[in-house]
Amino acid sequence: MSSHPIITDPTTWALDREIVLVRVLDATREADTDDDPARFRVTIVLDVQADGKTVLTLRQLHPTVQQRDAKIGFGAVELGLQTMQKLADHLGSPESHGR
Repeated sequence: MSSHPIITDPTTWALDREIVLVRVLDATREADTDDDPARFRVTIVLDVQADGKTVLTLRQLHPTVQQRDAKIGFGAVELGLQTMQKLADHLGSPESHGR
């Protein structure tokens, strides 16, 4: 298990639980405190379709429904969609492929 700081917020950590050949990233997000009650689990799965396109699935598991609802109310879904669009834009650019 590796641990690394999230650059945009030095009080938040992601604890990688599993990485399988760039197919699965299983991590725990938590503050840099012992037993963070707001900690939650994130799983990202990359699957290649028959047409060669990759599908990214992101799942979050929160300790309570109230914490999940608070994240949604904060705008986490919209922020996640924006991040995925930025990734798609980056991966689709010739610069990202060394051309």
